[in-house]
Parts: sequence; C-alpha cells; structure tokens
Amino acid sequence: MWAFPELPLPLLVNLIGSLLGFVATVTLIPAFRSHFIAARLCGQDLNKLSRQQIPESQGVISGAVFLIILFCFIPFPFLNCFVEQQCKAFPHHEFVALIGALLAICCMIFLGFADDVLNLRWRHKLLLPTAASLPLLMVYFTNFGNTTIVVPKPFRWILGLHLDLECDVKKRVGDDSCHRLSSSRPYRYPSQVFVGDTFCYFAGMTFAVVGILGHFSKTMLLFFMPQVFNFLYSLPQLFHIIPCPRHRIPRLNTKTGKLEMSYSKFKTKSLSFLGTFILKVAESLRLVTVHRGESEDGAFTECNNMTLINLLLKVFGPIHERNLTLLLLLLQILSSAVTFSIRYQLVRLFYDV
Repeated sequence: MWAFPELPLPLLVNLIGSLLGFVATVTLIPAFRSHFIAARLCGQDLNKLSRQQIPESQGVISGAVFLIILFCFIPFPFLNCFVEQQCKAFPHHEFVALIGALLAICCMIFLGFADDVLNLRWRHKLLLPTAASLPLLMVYFTNFGNTTIVVPKPFRWILGLHLDLECDVKKRVGDDSCHRLSSSRPYRYPSQVFVGDTFCYFAGMTFAVVGILGHFSKTMLLFFMPQVFNFLYSLPQLFHIIPCPRHRIPRLNTKTGKLEMSYSKFKTKSLSFLGTFILKVAESLRLVTVHRGESEDGAFTECNNMTLINLLLKVFGPIHERNLTLLLLLLQILSSAVTFSIRYQLVRLFYDV
C-alpha cells in the first residue's frame, strides 16, 4: 500500500482483481478446450479454410471468473463499516445495488448458456434480457423510489415528458412483439474459440448495469449506435418477415480468401405482402442487394442477410476478414466520438439543460 498512498483501497483491489481475472481467463480457456469439445459444445469457423473443431460457449468461463472476482470484491467498498466502524450508518442502498447488479449479470450468464445449449429461437432471445433485468429494475425502484426517465424532446409528443420503465416492462413481458435491444455477436479475428451467446448476454448486461446504476443509461445507449442500427436493420429477419437462415455471417470465397455477403434464398411466392414491401423499400434505399430469377421450382428471390457486417461488405465490396474486423473497430471508434459530441455539445437539442 505504501506505493499507492493516495489510491483508495477498493480501487486498488479492483485493479488487482481485474489483472487476476485476465490471467485466469487466458489460462482457463485453453485448459478447458478439450472438455467443451468432448461435451459437443463446438463448431467450425465458416470463415476459415480449416475445418478443425473450435470450442463454443467460452463466455461462460469469462463470466464465471468475472463473478468470482466480484464476489470476493464485495466487502472492500464497505470495509470502513465492517472493520473500522467509521461510518455512521451502513449504506444499505449501495450494498443492495451491488448485489442486485451481480444477480442480474448472473441470471444473464445462465440464460446465455441455456441459449447456447438449447439453440433458442430469436423471438425467445428477445425476451431474455427483459427477464434478467427485472431484479435490477426492482433494486433501482427500491433504492431510488421510481423508475421514471425523462423522454428526449423529439419523442415527447408520443411518449410524454416522462416514461415509467417499470410499468412498461410489466405490460410488455410475454409480448413477442416487444422490441428489445438484443446483444450483438462480437466479431473477432483471428478466432480460436467461440464466445457464444453466453458472453454476448453477459457483456451486454454488464454494460446495462453500469449505465443504469451509474445514471447514464442514455449516454451508454449512444455508445451502442452501431449495435442499435444492426438490431433495427435485422428486425425483418429476426421476426421472419423475410426468411432468416441459421447463420448470417459473411461467406468465405475460397479462391480470393476474402469475405463476401451471405444471402438468404427463398421462393418469391412464400414472401408475405409486408415482406415484399419491406424488401422493396430496403432495395430502393440501397440497404440490400436483391437477385430475382426462375428455377425448376418456380420464381425465387435472393437478398443479402440484414446485418451490419453484410451491409459493410455491400458498400466496400469483398474484404479480407482481418481488414473487415479493423473496419468494424474503426466504425465503433467513430461512433464513440459522435457519442461524446452528442453528450456534451448537442444535448440541449434533446433535454432541458
């Protein structure tokens, strides 16, 4: 402690715990590789020429390490009250908030692992974040007395000045048409393991917990503009208005070694009126590439899968996986820069400050 005289003990313990968690995760993932493959939790990287088995659902390892580190960290923010008795009253609201946050994250890891094992449908996946966020919402309501947020100016004519999140959740739980933000899959290169939905749900809930309990949920949401766009762009396929294949990742051109857009092919007559309308609008806005033709089975339609990654390939053309990853990271960096501009410069257009 003498080397860090001005560093608070909880922050120092958090730093040490983070380093230990990093070392533990890097060590445990290779160590458990064979166990996951033996349990048939494995797959093939469709964007690689090699067809070796790669372990899936590795997010459960990083999630477990994260929880263990935080469980051990629980006493340190309240050490003065536990040991030195320097506080007049124990901060129960902070303690409950921490426990509620860990409960929400733990629930999300469990639901994410269940999704990886059971291969749940997309409409079921949309409800999982809502179910796992209920403990956190109740803790927030208990500690702060309400779950009301101020609505941005452009949307007040629809939603009013305030919106009660608790009432909104109670009305919408169990409604498949509820549009919830789903965790997008991290795109990584080179991939040696698949993190699975377990990590996506766990990481998404961690960000949500920090944003909600830190009272900057709207700013946090702005940092996810690419993911929000990806979600909205994917909605026609997520709700099967337009046919959605199991895998929507780009396809590898084995001759060039570059990634190209992946497509969904279906019979034209199988598309509903709404699907036809959405496809025409998206095509006119140059958001999709549509191919139409005739086969022995009749007329068919083929369109690129509606994901942000495929849209970038549509705009920039075939790209090597490494360069595509760098492009996505650059997009996230630019999005974060825009977020800071909105947060500190354009906030007056949305809120009364």
